[in-house]
Amino acid sequence: MSKSTREEVARKTGRGFLIITIAKVWFLLTSAVIQLGLPIFLGSPEKFGIFKIITESIGWINMVMITGTLHAVSKLVSEHPDRAQALVNLAVKIQLLLGVPVALLYVLASPFIAERFNDPSLIPLLRLSAGILFFYAFYAIFVGYFNGLKHFVRQATLDVTFSTVKLVFIVGLVLLGFGVGGAVFGFVAAAGFVCIASVIWVLRRRRAGEGTDPLPRTEAAASMKRMAGYLLLIMAYTFALNGVMRIDFLLLRAIVSEVPASFVGLEDLFVLMANQFAGFYGAVLNIARIPYQGVIAVTFVIFPLVSEATFRDDQAQTRIYIRSTLRYCILLIGVVALLLAFNSDSIIAALYSEEYQQGAVALSILSVSIIFFALLYVASTIIIGSGHPLVAFAIMGVSLVTSAVANFFLLNWVHSDTMEMLEAGGLDDPAVVEASFGAQATIYAQWAAIATTLAMVVGFLLAVLWLWRTFEAAPPMATIGRVLLIAALLYGIDQVAVLPVELVDDLGKILYLGLVLGKMTLMGLVALAVLFLTREFTKTDFDRLRAVIGKRSSRGS
Repeated sequence: MSKSTREEVARKTGRGFLIITIAKVWFLLTSAVIQLGLPIFLGSPEKFGIFKIITESIGWINMVMITGTLHAVSKLVSEHPDRAQALVNLAVKIQLLLGVPVALLYVLASPFIAERFNDPSLIPLLRLSAGILFFYAFYAIFVGYFNGLKHFVRQATLDVTFSTVKLVFIVGLVLLGFGVGGAVFGFVAAAGFVCIASVIWVLRRRRAGEGTDPLPRTEAAASMKRMAGYLLLIMAYTFALNGVMRIDFLLLRAIVSEVPASFVGLEDLFVLMANQFAGFYGAVLNIARIPYQGVIAVTFVIFPLVSEATFRDDQAQTRIYIRSTLRYCILLIGVVALLLAFNSDSIIAALYSEEYQQGAVALSILSVSIIFFALLYVASTIIIGSGHPLVAFAIMGVSLVTSAVANFFLLNWVHSDTMEMLEAGGLDDPAVVEASFGAQATIYAQWAAIATTLAMVVGFLLAVLWLWRTFEAAPPMATIGRVLLIAALLYGIDQVAVLPVELVDDLGKILYLGLVLGKMTLMGLVALAVLFLTREFTKTDFDRLRAVIGKRSSRGS
């Protein structure tokens, strides 16, 4: 690859990252309004817990459809951009045979899913949410089309549109008094809206003659077989990926609702507590996943680049992509996650009501674990982009099994101890049982977070080991060392600049939130100073930044 070509790739890569990042920042902002606002708008942790149960359950399957379809379409389109429209047509046929039946099966399986949560009242909401699966199955095709062509602006526009419409529909219907049902319907309606909008946009590109070379009949069957096979492998991988993200929440909700024989007659109380615990832990997950959302933009950009480089068998360029991507992700994720970890109790106090404070310990643990998960996600995306989806699935599958087993045994152990404690305290007064049971939310959430962290570390180490053996590329140890130095300094600041949660009562949430943000800003500046003083940021990084934000040179235009 010539120097001018490398500069152009760097420029496009950087701009693509910035554009997709801007879209993801908007997604984070709109999601923050939804996830932070709904506990207030819905009026209780229990109702918010129900919303999280529906979205986490459908989200597991939905993300399988989205990621599998998006990556499969993106990979083939990036390899044959001149045949993009024909490849989209193939993907639509595949989804008619796969996506639509999956949505129908989810409707039929809703009673079984609700039974696992010991709550039949969830069935109508689960069935309604199947509409998200249907619309996303086709929407993902068109996002993959734009991603494969490296039309990051168009891709980002679709993301911003969807985030905005989802915010308006979900929050609007809840504020109008439609409750959890309105929130779920708003999600479905937003997915339908953006799906139709993406269809219209792609049809316009077809009329403009973009990527309209025909796919020879002799190659059509082979291309469809390859896309379908690749899509199914990616779906298997994504199933494991989203299982790692969600299995702790779902097992927590299911196990807490289990009623021992000695508490027969208190089933409604156990469902109430399970929904409440789900609300606490769901709120914690929303905050802890913030750094992970930041790296999604990275994977959208790096995937077609790695796919193209490995398709050309350019090992040297692939190695550069891997090392640079992991380095920047460690810096981005590590700093943000550490800010969350050292301010977990203050963040919860500033954003939620006092009862959500039971998730503070879990948030500290999950904020660290999400570093490993986000890097696992990036490394797995690189592995898929290099043409090894089966390897990525195996690594993520090991992580899922580790998480499921660890969460199952640890949460059942906590639940058993809690039931013994409640039995020892007497069963005469349900109010006493509820108060004593509710006080254990911190313990449940803490052990769920520990089990999940174990799984994420295992997956990350396996992914890095494979990248090293295959491409001799790994995260830079110097960068990891500097992030650890930052962690030590931030810990020291946290011990000196203490913000007791009790200050919320004296200062009010707005002023207290200002103090929290001020403390986090100070910590962020210290982190940046360390990166500059230790020369983690070099002239090369600044040159890349100027190439990204500067004007296009005449040579590259």
